[in-house]
Amino acid sequence: MNAKAERQLHLGYMYWVNGTHWGGWRLPNAPADGAFDFEYALRAAKTVEQAKFDFFFLGDTLPGDIVREQWRTTHNTGRLEPFTLASQLALQTKDIGLVVTAHPTYYDPYILARLSASLDHLSNGRVAWNVVLGASDVAARNFSLPDLGGESRYERADEFIGLVKRLWDSIEDDAYIQDKESGHFVDDGKIHRLNWRGKHFSVEGTLPLRRPPQGHPPLLYAGASELSRQLTAKHGDINFTGPKTIAESIAFNEDVRARVAEAGRDPQAVFFLPGITPIIGDTRDAAIAFYDELNSYLPLDDDIVWGGRDAAYWAEFAAGPAGRAPLEYGTRNLGSLSAKIGVDLTSLQLESDLPERLADEFDGYGRHLLDLVFERTGRTVAGLRAAKVKDLLYSAIIDGFPVVVGTASAIADELEEWFSTGAADGFNVQSPGLWDQLDRFTNQVVPELQRRGIYRRTYESHTFRDHFGLARPAGYFDTTKSLSRVAGV
Repeated sequence: MNAKAERQLHLGYMYWVNGTHWGGWRLPNAPADGAFDFEYALRAAKTVEQAKFDFFFLGDTLPGDIVREQWRTTHNTGRLEPFTLASQLALQTKDIGLVVTAHPTYYDPYILARLSASLDHLSNGRVAWNVVLGASDVAARNFSLPDLGGESRYERADEFIGLVKRLWDSIEDDAYIQDKESGHFVDDGKIHRLNWRGKHFSVEGTLPLRRPPQGHPPLLYAGASELSRQLTAKHGDINFTGPKTIAESIAFNEDVRARVAEAGRDPQAVFFLPGITPIIGDTRDAAIAFYDELNSYLPLDDDIVWGGRDAAYWAEFAAGPAGRAPLEYGTRNLGSLSAKIGVDLTSLQLESDLPERLADEFDGYGRHLLDLVFERTGRTVAGLRAAKVKDLLYSAIIDGFPVVVGTASAIADELEEWFSTGAADGFNVQSPGLWDQLDRFTNQVVPELQRRGIYRRTYESHTFRDHFGLARPAGYFDTTKSLSRVAGV
């Protein structure tokens, strides 16, 4: 890892075509039809490149039920394939990194290695691979596969990643000698076949192109489970898991870095960039008003009291795995919320103030939701700003990556606190809706971070690895260097 005089905050932009808040696309001035428009994506990429972001992140999912997905996150109902889009963006940008998402379950190691290495060459070393391991039986059926959930997918991904790294290394940097006098186009001794026979894969191959400019395009990963932490420790360069508090994030980072050291890697060469959704206004009240407007566009159940079910159904729902997740469409009613917080709210209206006598009986999750309402809006039970039933329901729907509501200066304060305490090395920024909130972040928050001296004013490097000070790894087959084997393979 290259030494730097001062630690600098890193920023990536998570590109969701309609913003990350479900209500964002329903704003009167918000675009809703840019999913398949290259100029739309290019505008976002150039906006954050002008703000000197480290990378532009192309997420991806493989849904099979578009009708159902429209009520979850509209960005999953249609998006361009990330490698194809990134190849076009590489031609129109210069310095910003490009993250492409690919699921080891639904790719072949040879194909993924070739795609990513080709794109690293075409972008002059600006590509990174986001590894995702989510399991979906609907998506699996599109690939003639069973639902590959459970622990086996981590074992499979570990072998997959190791193979991709070896394929990247299978032709050494200086193998293409192109000697016209002797007739040797390549140095035979620097071309390597893997002859791999593993539990999940059989790969003979040599990748038919020079080693990528970065050696290995960096790997991004999100996940906080035991197996996810181990995968990050062995292979990851950037983790964008989203712990919800500074204390939780510090503990998570320390745990993973200890595992990185145990894996024989430099623990300071792994970066933590949790996701964050800033909601920015000229004043605190204006930001809260915009947050309320976004929430007003969230689709709620037609039967807002019981959702067409009864109390017994929602009690069983709250006790199961689905009850621990944010409320999806079909569960967005007072019956489900009551079951999750341990107090019956079904006799109240959405606009009702939360009674103090009921709030005193909330369980731990209910108190967590009250804390979110206070953090985002300043509203409390029996306070000057009265928390309402709908505030609690909205928080249960969008309870996920941290949402920060306030002025540009207040947003910068929050980011700086997480950064200075070691809770984050930077952030994977997400706009709740386009374009106003992205422009506010780049035009208002970024200059404030620069003024504080914790964020770059210009690019000092041109590859993804160099943006983070990550050394180019030696090749697996390169025996001429002291680092003759790549850690984690």
